[in-house]
Amino acid sequence: MKNIVRENKLLFAAYLLIALFFFAFLLWQGKKESHLVLSGFHTGWLDTIMKLITFMGNGLFMVFAGVLLLFRRIRSGLIILSSFLASALAAQLLKHLVFPEQLRPLAWFHKLGTEIYKVDGIVYHSSFSFPSGHSTTAFALFFGLAFMVKNQVLKLFFLFLAVITAYSRVYLSQHFLGDIIAGSLLGIVSAIVFETIFSRIGAEWASHGLISFIRRRNA
Repeated sequence: MKNIVRENKLLFAAYLLIALFFFAFLLWQGKKESHLVLSGFHTGWLDTIMKLITFMGNGLFMVFAGVLLLFRRIRSGLIILSSFLASALAAQLLKHLVFPEQLRPLAWFHKLGTEIYKVDGIVYHSSFSFPSGHSTTAFALFFGLAFMVKNQVLKLFFLFLAVITAYSRVYLSQHFLGDIIAGSLLGIVSAIVFETIFSRIGAEWASHGLISFIRRRNA
C-alpha cells in the first residue's frame, strides 16, 4: 500500500482537494441546496452528454473493461473485476441493510412538495440512494486504471473521468452529493485493496495476456 500511495501522490492529493471542497460545500449548503445548485443548470445537449457519461459508472461497463484488460495482462483484468465485485457488493449491502430508507432526489423533493427537473429518457428510482453505486464503480474502475499507468497526466485524466461520472449522478438527480462522495471512497478503497493483493502475485502467468497464457499452456 505504501508503494501505491508513493507512486500516486498527485492523484490522491488532487482527489483529496476535490472531495474536501465538495464535502465543505455540502456542510455549508446542506443536502437540499447543494443538490439544487449542482443540478440546477440544464441544456438539451448537456442532458445528452450526461446520459452517456453516466454509463461509465454502469457495472456492465466495468466488467467489459475488466475482460478487455484480461487479454492485455491477466493481473490487470483481475484487479478491475475484483474491485468491481467487492465494491458493488459493499455498496448494495449499505444500500439495503444499513441505509434502506434513504430516498433518491426525485422522491425526497416530492415529499417536500418540490418538483425538480427530469431528464428525458432516464428511469428514475425512488429509494436506496446512499451510497451511489455508479460513483462506487466509476472510482473503482478509474483509480484501478490510474494505478496501472506511470504518466501523471494520464492518472489525473482518469480522476477527471471518475469525478465527471459521479457528478452525472447528481446532474441527472439520481443521487445527492453525499451519496457520490461516499461512493467515491468505497471505490478507491476497493481499488487500493485489490491493487495491493494482486501486485504481490509473482507468478509468470499474471503478467501475460489471456490468449498468450493459453497458448503457452497448450504449447
